[in-house]
Parts: sequence; C-alpha cells; structure tokens
Amino acid sequence: MTNYQYQIGGSLPVDAPTYVRRQADKDLYHALKAGEFCYVFNSRQMGKSSLRVKTMQRLQAEGFVCVAIDITAIGTTDITPEEWYAGIIDSIVSSLDLYEQFDLDDWWQKNSWLSKVNRLSKFLDEVLLKLIEQKLVIFVDEIDSILSLNFKTDDFFAFIRSCYNQRVDKKEYQRLSFVLIGVTTPSDLIADKRRTPFNIGRAIELKGFLPQEVEPLAKGLEGKVDNPQAVLQEILVWTGGQPFLTQKLCQLVVREREKREEEDKEDKGDGGDKKIFPIPFAQHGERSEANSQTTNNKQPTTNNQQQTTIAKIARSHIIENWESQDEPEHLRTIRDRLLCNQQRTGQLLGLYQQILTASSWEVAEREGVAADNSLEQVELRLSGLVVKQQGKLRVYNRIYQAVFDQSWVEQVLADLRPYSQGMTAWFASNCQDESRLLRGQALKAAQAWAEGKILSHQDYRFLTASEELETRNAQIAAANHILAEAQRKAKQTKLKPRLWKSRYLLTTLSVTTFIIILRSMGILQLLEWATLDQFFGWRPTEPVDERILIVAIDESDINYLGKWPIPDAAIARLIKILNQHQPAAIGLDLYRNLPVEPGYQDWLEVMESTPNLIGVEKAVGTTVAPPDTLSKMEQVALTDILVDADGKVRRALLSYRPPEGQLRFGLGCKLALIYLEAKGINLETLDDTKKHYRLGKEIFVPFKSNDGGYVRTNSGGYQIFLNYRGQQDRFRAVTLTEVLENRVDPELIRDRLILIGSVARSLNDEFYTPYNRLMGNTLESTPGVVIHANVASQIVSAALDGRSLLKVWKEAGEWLWILGWSLIGASLSWRFWQLRSPYLLIFIIFLAEAGLASSCYIAFLVGWWIPLFPPALSLISSAIVAPFLLEKLQLKYTLELIMESYPEHPDAVLMALEYLRHSESPQNQALINQFQKKIESPQSLTKLGLSVQKRESPPF
Repeated sequence: MTNYQYQIGGSLPVDAPTYVRRQADKDLYHALKAGEFCYVFNSRQMGKSSLRVKTMQRLQAEGFVCVAIDITAIGTTDITPEEWYAGIIDSIVSSLDLYEQFDLDDWWQKNSWLSKVNRLSKFLDEVLLKLIEQKLVIFVDEIDSILSLNFKTDDFFAFIRSCYNQRVDKKEYQRLSFVLIGVTTPSDLIADKRRTPFNIGRAIELKGFLPQEVEPLAKGLEGKVDNPQAVLQEILVWTGGQPFLTQKLCQLVVREREKREEEDKEDKGDGGDKKIFPIPFAQHGERSEANSQTTNNKQPTTNNQQQTTIAKIARSHIIENWESQDEPEHLRTIRDRLLCNQQRTGQLLGLYQQILTASSWEVAEREGVAADNSLEQVELRLSGLVVKQQGKLRVYNRIYQAVFDQSWVEQVLADLRPYSQGMTAWFASNCQDESRLLRGQALKAAQAWAEGKILSHQDYRFLTASEELETRNAQIAAANHILAEAQRKAKQTKLKPRLWKSRYLLTTLSVTTFIIILRSMGILQLLEWATLDQFFGWRPTEPVDERILIVAIDESDINYLGKWPIPDAAIARLIKILNQHQPAAIGLDLYRNLPVEPGYQDWLEVMESTPNLIGVEKAVGTTVAPPDTLSKMEQVALTDILVDADGKVRRALLSYRPPEGQLRFGLGCKLALIYLEAKGINLETLDDTKKHYRLGKEIFVPFKSNDGGYVRTNSGGYQIFLNYRGQQDRFRAVTLTEVLENRVDPELIRDRLILIGSVARSLNDEFYTPYNRLMGNTLESTPGVVIHANVASQIVSAALDGRSLLKVWKEAGEWLWILGWSLIGASLSWRFWQLRSPYLLIFIIFLAEAGLASSCYIAFLVGWWIPLFPPALSLISSAIVAPFLLEKLQLKYTLELIMESYPEHPDAVLMALEYLRHSESPQNQALINQFQKKIESPQSLTKLGLSVQKRESPPF
C-alpha cells in the first residue's frame, strides 16, 4: 500500500482508496434509480461532495447522464437574478459539453420576454430533455450558498417541484431527477409549504463512519502499526466517525510512524531492519518491550497502550493549540458557523451548554437534551458540533468536546454578553442570589444589546429575572415612598384638643385603675415594703438617744455566770445595783414566770421593793405568764413583736387587751409612759372612737389594715408604724457583767430608761428589721431588746422633742397620688413621642422617676410614708400605653392616606400595606387587614371617597 494516501478536505477522487461506503451511498443510489427527488443536508466536511462524486460514477456506469452544478461557482455577491439563472443553465451546458449544440447567448436573448425561472423551465423542456435521451440527474452542490443572494429564490425550488409534477403529463420528465446538497435545512431554503419540493422529496441521512464500514481506512495502517483494526477502532472513539477527523487522525498516525522511522535511520544507519511501528510509540531514545521485537516476533500491543497513544496524538496534533494547528480548516469552520450570526450565537451556545453538561456517554442515555428538530437544534447540528443519537443530542465526539469545552463556551459568551459574569454567578447560586441580577443602567444596556438577538434559554431567564427584580424594586420604591409620605403627614397632623383630652384621661384612668387593683390584691406589697426599708437605709444617722440604756446580756455574760437561765440571785443583785443609781424605770425583757434557783427569795424581795421595775409577758399566740408578784402590782408589759409576711418588723404593738383580760401596754410603750409621766406628760384622749390620742407634742393615730403599703393586714390592738432611730449603736449599752462588777458610770443610769435583755445569738431572741442586710449567706438580725428600745425612744422623742411619727395618707389620697403620676407619664410620653425623640423621652421619664423617688424620700425624712412603687409603675405604664393609643389614630389616618394612591399604584399600595403590616403589632395588623379588605370592595372605596377625591382633613 505504498500509494495509499489519506485525503483531508475536499472531494475524494473517484478512485480514492480511502473512500468509505456508508448507508447513505445505498440510499441515494437506489432513490435516484427510482427517479426520486433527493437532498443531502448536513454539516461541512461530512463527505457530501465525495458522496456525490461516487454516486455520479455509479450512475454514469449504468447509462445515467449526471450534471454537477456548484452554486458557489455561479457567485452570490452583487449578482442579479438574471445572471444567476443564466449561470444555472450555463453550468448544465458546460457539464454536458453542449456548447456546439446550444448557443446560450442567442437563446437567452430570444427568450428575454420570459421571466428568469420560465427561461430555466423552457430550457429543460425544449432543449435539455430533447438533447439528452438518457435518464438525467442534476446534482446541485453548495445549495446553502443561495442564502447569501440578495433576492428571493423561492421560484427556483418551486421550479424543481413543477418538474416532478409534470411527470404525469410529460413522460420525458420521468427521466429527470434532482439532488440538492448543502449545509442547510429545507425551511431555510423555502418556507412556503405549498411550493416547496421538500415535501415530495427524500432526505438522505448522511452519518459518520461506523466501525463496520471503515475497512478501507485500515489498509493505510497496514505495515505501519500493530493491529490496524484495533488502532482504527480507537481512532473512531476519538472522532465519533466524523469523516474529516477520522481521515486526519489516520494520517497523523501514519506520519508519526514515518517520523519515527526517519529517527531510527539516523540512529542506526540505513542498514537497520525495517520494523512495524507498534502502538504505543516509545519515546525517542527508549525501547519498550514491544519495540524491541521484530515483526515476526513481537509482543501484542494492549488496548491501554493503543488508547494512550491515540489520545496523545489527538491532543498534541489536534486539540492543543487547535486554532494554529487546524489545517486544513475544520474546527475553525465549526467555530465560525456558531459565531457568524450574533443574533443567534447566544441561543446556540446556551443550548450547546446544556448538551455539553449531559454529554458524558453514560449520563446521556438517561438525561440530556431531547432532539425536537427546533430551529436552534437543527442549526447546531448543521455546525457539525452535535449529532442526534437515540433521540438525544450529544456532542459529536471527544475531540469536539475537548476543544469546545465549557471554558471555551463561557469565554465566548463572556465576550458576547455584557452581563456574562453576573449571569454565571446567578446560576451558580441556584438562581437565588439576586445581587447578581442586573439593575438600572446595566439592565438597560443589556436589553439594548439583546434587542433583535435570539438568545439562549438561560439568557432569557436571567434577563427576565432582572426585569422582574427591576419592576419589583420600582414597586418597592413606590411603596416605600407612599408609606413614608403617609406616615409623615399622619405624624405632622396635630390631635384635636377634645380628642386628645379624652384619650389622655382614658389612658391615665385605665392605668391608674389597673395599678390600684394590683395594689389592692397585695401584688405590690412586698415592693412597697422594700421601698420603705431602702428609705430607712438611706436616712442620715440619727444621734444616740441618751435617755435609754440597754443592759445587754451577751455570750460573755452567760459564760461569766456559768448558767442559763440567769439565776434569780444574779437578777436580784442586778436590779439592786441599777436601782441604787435612781433610773426612771427598769424594763426586764426576760421571762421570769418560774423560779430559777438559787436566790428566788432575794428576787421576790427585789420585785416587791422596786416600784419602777417592769416585767414582761407574752399575750399573743403562744403565751408566757409574767412573774406573779409584778403582775399583782400591775408592773407588767407585753414583749410581743409584730412580724410582717416577709419576716421583718415595721410596726410596734403599743397596747393589747387579751380576751377576758385587762389592757396591757407593750414594753417600750410602758417604759415611755412611766418616763413621760415623771415629766408631767400624760396621755390625752382626742377621739375615743377613732382612738386618737395626744401625748406631749405628738398625736397618735392607730394603724389600719390597709395603711401605707399594707393590704388586709391584722390591725388588732393598738399599732403604729415603727419610726426606727437605728440599730443598737444608736443607744447606750453596757453588759450585765459590767453592772455586776460596778464598772458602769452611775450617770449612765440615773434618770434613764433601763432595758435589760439578751443580745446573745445563742438565745435566739432576734428579729429582722429594715436595717438588716445580708452578711455572706446570712441575714443580719436585731435583738428584741433593741426593738423595744426603739419603740420607747420613738414615743419619748415624739412627746418631748416633736420627732415625727411615721404617718400615711388615706387611701383616697394615695389613689390621687397614683393618678397624678399617671397623668404626668402620659403627658410626657405624648409630648415627646410627637417630637419623635425616644431617647429624650426615656431620659425625661427617668428624670420624672427620679423626682418621684426624691419626693417620697424627702417626705419620709419628715415623717410621711408616701407610696413610691405604685405611682412609679403608673408613670411608666402611662408613658408606654399612651403612645399606643395615639399610634392607633395615626395608623388609621396613615392607612387612609395610603389608600388614596390605590387607583394609580395598586401594586405599590398593596406592597406598602404589607410592609406596614410587618412593622406593626398583631393588634395593629388586624386593623391593617380590615383596610386591605376594603381594597377588594369597590363599594368600600366609594364610601371612603377614595375613587372620587382625596381626604381633606385627618380623622382626628
């Protein structure tokens, strides 16, 4: 096969050994023998012209007369219809060499009165069919060139149809057949189905080389490679049977063999044995196992070796740097076909991207793009880049897929589209990232670019999404403007005085009522007690009350005596020592209802001989009897202490009448009355029914169950609020040991109220007071004797010094106090809310709360317990609630202002209502829903006057 040559490009000669017979050869041959009109439309370099040459040879061998007309030879640029039709006739005359029998110039002039197509018809009827008596086949090649003509050629195709229609009347036409060959589609050539010849013709499907058809190509590989059939099959894997690429790759394999032979000759000299070139090729200077064997003793080449080598050749000589290596031109032809029409390029590449994505041979069976013969699919197939297989479109072969890959498509589209980067990113986000869509001027530029172009589905989807976003943004802007304007007008509109006052009063009364209800239920009681405790803690330290001396029995005293309870002898001796220094009164805050030996007789004598000694009993709850001697002498007082629900002592029990018993005074009160009586101050009755009494400079009023912060508290006996002087450090104190050892200054005892009681923690005679604070994990406590000392000090100081008792307002006064602060809160909130200064409002409310707390604290300092927490709560509540009522009115007016724009901007109004709904509370959302329903009812709009005129004044 030394004369065997692969031909790349152009029509193959009649005797070319590389011609591959395909099914199309049989189909076209038999169809023409049957006299059918045929057309072969396919992409370039698929062997159409070679098919024509080979078919003409076969037909001519059987007596057919064949004519070949190349439309490109006639011309398409600046040619007139007359010249073109004359060129058709001239091509026929030239092909059949009829110049001696037919004078075209003379005949054309004689028939100038006929139309161009009529002259062509007359030429066939009166000249050609009379001169040619055999069967005649006219092959029209490059028929797609007529698409470049500047005039319509529908008459030409109608003429071909008429030739077949005349077979019924003129038998000579049965000898005439036409074949159209080109890169086009019937619909591109003629769209009028009533005149088209393609609905009576036969399409010859020209496919690529099939494995069973390529035997002629294998002969060129014999003697060049091991196993030519296997190599050829691997070549088909890369070319998909595309004729041009298959011939080219075969040629490249042979050339690579020849190149290696030349290299071997240079290395070994001309005397070396000629070896069959194995696949794969060894690198220069290397010798593979197969390469080291002779033709008669060589190892078989594996499929993997064949695949690797063919792949290397395909990549290095065709795919890599393909634009510079594409000779004769093939890949550039495909590229130019795709890019020649910018109006369609985007759509074609968009479709190709879909095919490319699903072009893996495994996936394409299940997925991929279904062939539907649409215009863009046919155009893409005519480029040669894709083929239809099993009803799906797929990339023709691996070479095309490697050259025209995803990156190439993206680069081309990027060069074409002004929005390529944004579109790619948008699809990468699964069409979710709206920031990638076009807006404003960019969208306008893209729309101007896309105008008149046929784009891909992805392009239209991206542009449509951008346009929808732009429309939505415009609606959003309009909605925001409508909403902002309505809100601005509503806020700037002042409330009518009457409505303002009614809403103002309604707000404050509602809040006040709610707070009073909470207070009457006792919910605020602990908070009010805590407020009073805080005031005691903040009050400046008062001076020590020198009129009272506490004999404190602590742990050291118990250790000193060595026994508890204290023996009667020690108590008797203590009283004797104290009484020697002439105290005003002695209060023994120790239960002595039973004898404690030794010394009981001494104790009896002391009790009988000390008229200013006061013993104690417990009369409330679990009772403890007083000493009999002191009881008979009416020198007994109560040691009961009143404890609130939180465990603290804030009230003093001045007197109590046990059931079926006589009136008893509390220990502190009893001692104070004795002390004041010595000063000439006695208790005066002012109102016996109300139990109002005067004692020196102060009037005493009993505690009632709902006084101050108390709610439904037991007010039995005669109680008053404890106005503490302080803890134990506010009184003079000595220990029992110091007295027994005569280490106490007599002046501390003379004319003093002496209280003897335990301060030892082990004796558990302690209570919690407003002064007590947490120390670590333990709350401090106050001894009972100190509380009694505070009671005595409070009474004596009130009577003698005018030190105020702790007083409270009546309930009605407290209600007015709460109402007043509620009015202040609502007024401040309303005023500063209208100024749209939330931070300033918070600051003003804070100042108001500080003013309230200061007022209550100052009042406390002068002896008044005025509620703090309830009015503070009412102030804040009114400040919070008041704006909501005003917002309700303004919201209603805002909605009516928004709805005025509905006739002109319905979508924007609906969007504005939706924005407003999302920014409002659930209660306000219900109001917005009611207004939105009115939009759905024209009658409601008419009632509101929105369809006729705008509202002249606000609803306030």
